Amino acid sequence: MNPQMTAAERFSANLDAASEQQSRIRGPRPRGDVWGGAQARRFRFDPLRVLDANLHVIASYLQPDDVLVDVGGGAGRVCLPLALRCREVINVDRSPGMGTEFTASAVEAGIKNARLIQEDWLQAEGVQGDIVFTADVIYFVREIVEFVRRLEAAARRRVIIAIWSEPPPYRNAELFRLIYGEE
Repeated sequence: MNPQMTAAERFSANLDAASEQQSRIRGPRPRGDVWGGAQARRFRFDPLRVLDANLHVIASYLQPDDVLVDVGGGAGRVCLPLALRCREVINVDRSPGMGTEFTASAVEAGIKNARLIQEDWLQAEGVQGDIVFTADVIYFVREIVEFVRRLEAAARRRVIIAIWSEPPPYRNAELFRLIYGEE
């Protein structure tokens, strides 16, 4: 990699290389809602569950009157449990399949202070919150500088960008290396 590249350029180059590798190995990415159907159901968790360590840390920043914006919040695995600890959660996610799971999960759990904005974050207008949060999303975002700037502009108090201890793209890294013979 060119040492003269900025961090943002390196980020985009890494994302392009990963995308090229996926296309080369698995073929072109399917059209439509790749996060819908069974894939969306995999990301649906019980909103009334006991908070794990990651959610506990995020909850520690919330105040009862806060609005939490979850960018790429999917089926609500993070924001729905946190809705019980703040005034409102707003899930900004462009996937219709994830939106369906989010809405169903909120209704089933009786959570009334959660709403969905079904749109790409870079096109969403007028979204504001006290805390703006995103987890496991940035490795799908080529325009990382614009993405982070929009997070900052939407947050009245804090931005949290999380990558869980074992981010989803790397859970099968060793198996991938053994099967395909490359990192």
